[in-house]
Amino acid sequence: MWDKILTKEIISPILIIIIAVLVYFLIKQIIMKAFRASKKYGVHKKSRTIINLIINIIKYIVIIVATLAVLSAWGVDTKALVASLGVVGVVAGLAMQDILKDFLAGFSIIVDNEYDVGDNIQIGTFRGEVIELGMKNTKIRAYSGEVKTIANRNVNEVINYSTQTSKCIVDIAVAYDSDLLQVEEVLKQVCEKLSQNTPYLTSDVELLGIEKFDDNAMVYRLVADCEPLMDFPFNREVLRTIKLAFDEHKLEIPFPQVVIHNAK
Repeated sequence: MWDKILTKEIISPILIIIIAVLVYFLIKQIIMKAFRASKKYGVHKKSRTIINLIINIIKYIVIIVATLAVLSAWGVDTKALVASLGVVGVVAGLAMQDILKDFLAGFSIIVDNEYDVGDNIQIGTFRGEVIELGMKNTKIRAYSGEVKTIANRNVNEVINYSTQTSKCIVDIAVAYDSDLLQVEEVLKQVCEKLSQNTPYLTSDVELLGIEKFDDNAMVYRLVADCEPLMDFPFNREVLRTIKLAFDEHKLEIPFPQVVIHNAK
């Protein structure tokens, strides 16, 4: 009698726990091995978040199954327990609809590769770097330092500036009385210099020509493709290089002027 009780209430639960732990670690190793293989072939930008999510889900499934098996070994009616838990789950689900929406939206963001930690994105009117991507919230830090926390269910339209190359467009104002041939020759030299000395460019800098006539200046336009988020430093480098080139060739960079007529 005592042997039966010992086997049923002590040894069986221990075996169930050991088997559950082994199953969990075996599945985890298989998933991690698949992750390392995908990383080897370059498919790993979003993989780690998805892998952690899958491992956590499997862990909770194994814990639930092992718990039910242990209770069954102790003589508990697990069918009735599962049925009662189902009713409780429905009530809890109704009470936590927003949280469930956040989790589903977070899972969708991760699976669909909408953005990842480190990406520069814009949601609504707020733009910044993703510093945290969870199943419930997304945290974005703006360039000026403020951090905004957005519930995943409220992430509707996202602009991701980190997935594709950036188009760099720089407009240069030139005085109307400048020699056009000289201006264009200087700008072509600037484009060639920038193309050779700017490592983050993905295309040569191109001079498109006169873009428009402003009140005080002719406006030339330069364009180039660069790595994501490098358009801002490129713009600063272009302006610096052009200022030095214009100073060297005595070309005027215009500024707003007011003409006053003296009425007699």
